[in-house]
Amino acid sequence: ILPSAYQIQMAGCKGLLIVDSQSTFEQFYIKIRPSMKIFECNDWTLDIYEYSQLKPARLNNQIIILMSDLGVPNETFLRLQKQWFDKKPTRFTNSDDLLKNKIPLPVNECRYMYGCAFESQLKPGTCFIRYQVLNENGKSLPNPQFQCVQGRVLVTKNPCPHAGDMLVLIAVDILDLYNLKDVIVFSSEGDRPDFNKIAGSNLDGDKYFVYWGEEFQLKYSVSPLDYLAEEKIKHPTPICAQDVIKYYLTIIDTPSFGEIYNLHAMIVDQNIENHQQRTCQKLAIELARMLSLASDSSKTGYIINKERIQQICETYGKKYPDFLMKYDKQNYKSQSIIGILYRNAIFYKNGNITELNNVFAQINVDDKTL
Repeated sequence: ILPSAYQIQMAGCKGLLIVDSQSTFEQFYIKIRPSMKIFECNDWTLDIYEYSQLKPARLNNQIIILMSDLGVPNETFLRLQKQWFDKKPTRFTNSDDLLKNKIPLPVNECRYMYGCAFESQLKPGTCFIRYQVLNENGKSLPNPQFQCVQGRVLVTKNPCPHAGDMLVLIAVDILDLYNLKDVIVFSSEGDRPDFNKIAGSNLDGDKYFVYWGEEFQLKYSVSPLDYLAEEKIKHPTPICAQDVIKYYLTIIDTPSFGEIYNLHAMIVDQNIENHQQRTCQKLAIELARMLSLASDSSKTGYIINKERIQQICETYGKKYPDFLMKYDKQNYKSQSIIGILYRNAIFYKNGNITELNNVFAQINVDDKTL
């Protein structure tokens, strides 16, 4: 089974290529969009460094807090965590996954997928997904089978710091797109295409968390955040080694992406504004925009505002929520669902099954005992 999407680099271009089933033998060529052009280069070697493939999805802290903001009850996550613990062969494998709440989801209900847009019958608010069916162990069937998703789909991508980064779309069945497998196809119509509403993504190789199961039922909706893309810094002359050194010396002392991520997590967890959607606090939104800009800084040359980050840290960054695992810092017990899941993971990892069962009993998770 050949992949449908390829992440490539060629002649100074970078992005995602999609196989066009309508092309003939005489039409095997590559079409490059202007947005894929990064720099001038005459090396036409095609480098493929990743391609679409089967990748079952897991929850993580950012996705959990988004779903919590949108009304998914704590019991839903705790039930999934308990089911995961029931299946794990040992308490001491994948401890990082345990402590960071990377809870696996049913393989035929959720995948990580490359996203693409195709001129088709897709209208705004709709998408197309045709995935390969796996068995209960996440393995391909002896005779490969594919199935089209139809109905409600939840889509986001990491980083996803704002509740509006989770989009609800309707998956439809379009025969003309059956050649595209294990990717999510977005509509390209509208003033702001759907894919751009998801954390400001631009389809240059973005992978999406795509969920079409019934476990997560959202009660609320939040408008997508308008992530303003930073203009690329244009250099008047070809880039040389001295320019690279100068840029590196400029950014070496600036806050890292990880520092902004942690600061955003602290602000969201503290919920100073007592906002119904924690990720929609004014300061959380400011940091969400910084995260978006910082993630593309290698392409745009964006430099993080060090003074502003220091100011926020001095005011709100004195204590860390326990789930960030900053053991050398002052910390506190987070009361969010992330904090509860984190402490459950510690109980499980340390073999404190009685304590763990007490937690599950208090919140009415009525599965079998560990």
